[in-house]
Amino acid sequence: MELDELLRHELLALIEIHLTGQTRNGMAMHKLLDNGVIVDLHGGRLQLTGKGRRMLVRGSPSLWDVAA
Repeated sequence: MELDELLRHELLALIEIHLTGQTRNGMAMHKLLDNGVIVDLHGGRLQLTGKGRRMLVRGSPSLWDVAA
C-alpha cells in the first residue's frame, strides 16, 4: 500500500520523529514503518527514510489550506 497523504496525527508523529528520534503515537509509528516512511534503528531509535524526508517537506495536501 502506497502512502500518498499523511493524516494530521501522522504528520505530527513524523515531525516528532525527525526532532527526537521517537514518537508517543504508536499507531502512527506502525503505519509509517509499514509504508517505508521511517525505519527502526538499533535501540528503538526511529529515523526518516528519503521518502519520509520528502513527505515532511511536502507536508500533507489536506493541511495546506490551514495557513490560507
